[in-house]
Amino acid sequence: MKMLPKGGNAPLASRGIVRLELRWEEHRGALDAVCFAVDESGRVPEDDWFVFYNQPQAPGDVIRITSAEPGRAGFLLRLDGLPARIQRCVLAATLERGQFRDLTGTVLMATAEDGETLGFTLSEAADEQALILAEIYRHGTGWKFRAIGQGFRGGLQPLAEHFGVTVGEAPAHAPTPEWQHPWDRLEDDIPARSRRFPVKSLMALILLASGAGALWHFNPALFKDPGALWRDSQRLIERLPTVYQPPSCAWTDDQVFERYHALGKSYVTILKRVEEANRRLSGMRRELGKADSECPASFGEQSQREIEQLEQLPVGDWMEEATQLNACAGLLIKRVESELGQESRPLIIQRLVHEADRARNLESDLTNISRDLAYQRNKTGRLIDGFKEILEACPR
Repeated sequence: MKMLPKGGNAPLASRGIVRLELRWEEHRGALDAVCFAVDESGRVPEDDWFVFYNQPQAPGDVIRITSAEPGRAGFLLRLDGLPARIQRCVLAATLERGQFRDLTGTVLMATAEDGETLGFTLSEAADEQALILAEIYRHGTGWKFRAIGQGFRGGLQPLAEHFGVTVGEAPAHAPTPEWQHPWDRLEDDIPARSRRFPVKSLMALILLASGAGALWHFNPALFKDPGALWRDSQRLIERLPTVYQPPSCAWTDDQVFERYHALGKSYVTILKRVEEANRRLSGMRRELGKADSECPASFGEQSQREIEQLEQLPVGDWMEEATQLNACAGLLIKRVESELGQESRPLIIQRLVHEADRARNLESDLTNISRDLAYQRNKTGRLIDGFKEILEACPR
């Protein structure tokens, strides 16, 4: 068996079956092994190409989990069956509890029918809960194996989202029951001779009728002129772009990281300002609850000042900045991964792996910041409404 260092790659197979085996010391933690089959964009074409404990095989059984037990997990890949659009199979693992620094020494082995066994030992890790171990990728007419060892904080969700998969809130290690939808369960409970009754059709009609009733309640004018709904939808479609615009980045790599650091400082400032306003509003509400007569004299002026400052808080601008930087990070990752696929010199590979790690962490951080900024924007709106209520109760 040939062991590869982090970032190292070697030819694995030209065709046939590849068996992957992941081994670790079971008393150190419980790993869930996963596989993402991705296209040239680095994303899964559909969620079916995300293989994990709740979905143990890919379409056509070309990727399949063969074992999942304490201290050991296995996959089988049928290289000849993978469609041309699948460019890489990325092998990763997640932790429900703990961190990967406690699981150094974990070994991944890839054995091909027509080649030697290649392996990678995880020698270093930090406080991540998800980690990309290695990937098997197309190279010329064959396939190569690359050791990666790239961690993700936050577990399965940020890892899956990095590869274009939307993860629900299902509890870990709790396989989804076969009857995911309550309608399906309802049909299972109906005696066989009664199953001809169209339960799903009836439920759909009830939902349709409920929607029509709500529409009548909130906008009865539409029933006088049903064509208005069609015209409005047509105008909306006309405003949509008709040509796909690929993501682009107007900044250099250094500028992207400079703007990211500036975003981080502003993000912290926004958090502090919103929290300060929240504490002030809570205190004013408590004071009003205790007041037996008129409002404190300063409440009107304070509320007006808070409203003006919160309305000027540039949360929306920084959300837009985070979105643009995230697009830049994605392009940076794609470019570096492309260079890695063509590189064989160890020193260059080491540098490129470092750049890829840095870009992936950047993308992960920007995703988290964007989400929290959206939350802070909504919270700012609620605070403004709260201070307006104080202003109405305590005019200047």
